[in-house]
Amino acid sequence: MNNPVPRILKTPILAMYHDDKRENLTLEVELPDVESEHITLVMHENSFYLKAFSETVEYLGAFFLDGPVDSEKAIAVNNKGMLTIRVPYKERFMCARNIPIE
Repeated sequence: MNNPVPRILKTPILAMYHDDKRENLTLEVELPDVESEHITLVMHENSFYLKAFSETVEYLGAFFLDGPVDSEKAIAVNNKGMLTIRVPYKERFMCARNIPIE
């Protein structure tokens, strides 16, 4: 009987940013060597959950978003281990303000 190599458990690296008009949110999640069929993505209005695995690594994470989004309109594409999720905000993201850096 073969014993499988245990997977290393990791939190994926995430980049989150909005477009210039503050209408859409983009999330980029690094998932090296993970095939699309091995990704579970659950998106809520203010957060998302991700579980993915390759032969040697299992990625797990739950993340808060910077504003409410329309999860029904989310689009996710896995391109060679870079999962890109694009989703529109429910309302244009206006409550934030720029803070000058001294």
